[in-house]
Amino acid sequence: MTTFGFGLSFGAPKFVDLGGRRLAYDEVTPQNPQGTLLLLSGLGSKRFGWGRQLPVFGQHYRTIAMDHRDVGDSDPFEEPYTMHDQADDAAALLRALGVEGAHVAGISMGGMVALNLAQRHPQLVRSLILVATSAGGRTHVGPTAEAAAVLRPDPGQEIGERAQNTYRIICRPGHFDSRPEEAELVAQLARYKPMRSAAYLRQYEAARGHDVTTHLQDIRAPSLVIHGDLDPLVPVGNGRMLAQRLPGARLHEYPGIGHMPIMECPDEFNRDVLEFLGTLDDQSKENA
Repeated sequence: MTTFGFGLSFGAPKFVDLGGRRLAYDEVTPQNPQGTLLLLSGLGSKRFGWGRQLPVFGQHYRTIAMDHRDVGDSDPFEEPYTMHDQADDAAALLRALGVEGAHVAGISMGGMVALNLAQRHPQLVRSLILVATSAGGRTHVGPTAEAAAVLRPDPGQEIGERAQNTYRIICRPGHFDSRPEEAELVAQLARYKPMRSAAYLRQYEAARGHDVTTHLQDIRAPSLVIHGDLDPLVPVGNGRMLAQRLPGARLHEYPGIGHMPIMECPDEFNRDVLEFLGTLDDQSKENA
């Protein structure tokens, strides 16, 4: 059992083997799941970042939070890779777990992986929840100068302090002023099996190459786009563009929220996601 602040506890990781390379994941499943929900983390982040969502969504859905390759409890990966490769990892994990179709939620880089998954493996994706993310390419709205600086972190800085500094910049102004325990949680998560600099750079370069702009009209999975209007790292214009170009997508903008809705306003986020998924479930029953 691994316990962090805010009462977040995780059991020993589970693994799927992809030809001798392991991907780690956590899973919470109710007695009668309404479906499967896959949670994909952002750049440099581990599955633990979904700690406020995993037990809540797990009351209704088979909920799986995975570590990307080269991150957390997943095996190291020493060669360059792309968003396509990460999407194929997610597809392989779902197939290894016997999942024929899943709702897929991704934040930031995780949303990029989710978009590539929907484009490359559409039969596996029942819906998309795209959080603080972008289609990439020429349409991408870049970060503020201050937020851009955190994408190239100082390797000499202690990793917990580095994570705290990063989150103070990308979350809404003052978010941590009255939440010292939450700032400590950010540091604890970063210190658990800390990501190596070379691994971070591989992931960063993969994200830089992300571009699904020419494929958005072909993605038919129902989509919910969630974005904070104060996001300095992936500005809200990216979410608005996704909502405009993904067929039938819904957009929820959170006023006064930065890059991390899953942390900054978890109750509202969880409610909106469950409401979206519940609507899809209702539609499926009507069409049955």
